[in-house]
Amino acid sequence: MATMTDNTRSCLPAAAGEKWRGYTIDELRYRRAVSLVRLEMQKAMLAGSFKSATGALSVAKQQLTGNIDGKLKFANYLLIGYKSVKVAMKMWNTFKRSKNKR
Repeated sequence: MATMTDNTRSCLPAAAGEKWRGYTIDELRYRRAVSLVRLEMQKAMLAGSFKSATGALSVAKQQLTGNIDGKLKFANYLLIGYKSVKVAMKMWNTFKRSKNKR
């Protein structure tokens, strides 16, 4: 069984001409544990940055829409939708006419 001093052995073959025979079971377990810890740390960092980014966006969205939501009635939404579709259709027709003239 390998001791703690065996785990500190270099990855490369020994300079004394000894052939490198690979990692021992203990070294493999150690390397696996280290990589799992790194993975968990990266996941935690990513989750933290995602949480802070989405938190800032939700606050900004709430500030923008919070003032509008309670004040508009259903008829106002219909009127806004009608006007925006009307403008979009005018733009579409203008685009179609300019495309046909080419």
